[in-house]
Amino acid sequence: MAARDDSVIRGSLIASLIFLVLSLALNFFFWSWGDTQAETAAGAKERLQTRDSELREMQSQATLMKAMLGVGGLSQAQFDQLTSSSGDDPEMEIIEQNFARDMALFGPEVDPQNRNYPALPDFLVNAIRNRNVQYSQARDEATQIRSQADSDIEVALKAQEVAEKSRDDANKKLETEQAKFAEDRQQMKLTTERTSDSLQKKIAEFTTYRNKVTAEINELQQLESRLSNTIENQRQELVRLRSTNFESTQGLISYVYRDGNVVTINLGSADELTPGVTFGVIDGDETRLQDAKIKATIQVTKLLGDHRAEARVVALPEIRYPIIPGDQIYSPFWSPGRRVKIALMDNIDIDDDNRPDTTEISSMIRAAGAEVAAILRTDGTREGTFDSSVRFLVIGEAERLDDQAENASEIAAVGKAKAEATENGVTVIPAWKLQAYLKTIDDSLTTPLGSAVRGRDFAPEKSLAPKSLPNNLPKIYTEQKERVQRNNEILRP
Repeated sequence: MAARDDSVIRGSLIASLIFLVLSLALNFFFWSWGDTQAETAAGAKERLQTRDSELREMQSQATLMKAMLGVGGLSQAQFDQLTSSSGDDPEMEIIEQNFARDMALFGPEVDPQNRNYPALPDFLVNAIRNRNVQYSQARDEATQIRSQADSDIEVALKAQEVAEKSRDDANKKLETEQAKFAEDRQQMKLTTERTSDSLQKKIAEFTTYRNKVTAEINELQQLESRLSNTIENQRQELVRLRSTNFESTQGLISYVYRDGNVVTINLGSADELTPGVTFGVIDGDETRLQDAKIKATIQVTKLLGDHRAEARVVALPEIRYPIIPGDQIYSPFWSPGRRVKIALMDNIDIDDDNRPDTTEISSMIRAAGAEVAAILRTDGTREGTFDSSVRFLVIGEAERLDDQAENASEIAAVGKAKAEATENGVTVIPAWKLQAYLKTIDDSLTTPLGSAVRGRDFAPEKSLAPKSLPNNLPKIYTEQKERVQRNNEILRP
């Protein structure tokens, strides 16, 4: 029983082995057959691509041949390519070159798509016909020219005969004129001798006159030089006397008497100083005068010399800021030898009551010793004279003119006035700066203006900085100054 089972097992193994071998052999056969078929297909595909390439080339050549025979046409780029192509077909290359050469017989007026062999004979026939027409026209023109030449020769011969006759007449006239010329030359010789004598006299008179004129010219040139020097000296003196800034110091404190109520300054009779002139006093170390605060006010009482005068203190300083020698003094309303002139715009409103304060400002300026030379109105009119003799132009603040279309004319008038001030060399200052200076000189000059003024607007503001000068400006003017600094670009021309 056991032997039978072993036989069955061995038979099964042998059958399985035989089946495996047959399977391997069959797989190898199918793999070999598939590889052969793949190589065959690749070769067929390559041959197909080669045939397609040859077919496209033949189609291109056929298209070109059709275009040469008038079927279709060639573009300019294709026509230009014929002269530079180098293909693999030498015969086709020769045909293309011959076609390009033959098509060159067409003129530039023929488009490339119309150039072909069927159209070439017609073009050549038309060209020959045109040449024949041109030759016929040229022959007719030559005949006309020849006829015209014969006519011109005949006319020239007649003109020659006339010219020869005129020559004979001219020779006869020349002989007559030569005889007359000899007579006139003799007469001219006598006239020349008389004229020479007269010319010598005129030359002598001209020399005398020229010497006289030269002397007068030299004298006038010397006078011109002296006048030019005088004008230049006066111009330099005017520049020296006239400052372009509102805050410009004119002198110094020379000596302070013991009680501090009387001082002497370094200005006097030689500086054309007169008693009664009022100066503001600032610290001697101040360099930015526009930012300096007036520590006291003095008024000239007596002239002591050419550059020395006595003044009394009319506005006492604080105890911690006494007047000391070396302090600077200035007044925009005093200039040596002349009265300071000031012009005003009529838009000045320093008390914020929406009404102009031109009359009040004019009164303050006159009380301070200056002169109101002109009042410029925003409607374009003016009162007085506004020229280079004016020292300052006072304008109102620009805040109320900002972004208001109805005030466009007022803005234009202020800009025009500022431009005119620049041309005349006049310094432009805001009204708050003039008002602040007038208040520091004499507070009675700046009494409240209008119904909009409040008492608290004029309360003094004491500075708390240990090294700063006292600040007694009213709050309303401090606020005006800040607003003007924020809007100082509005009214620039």
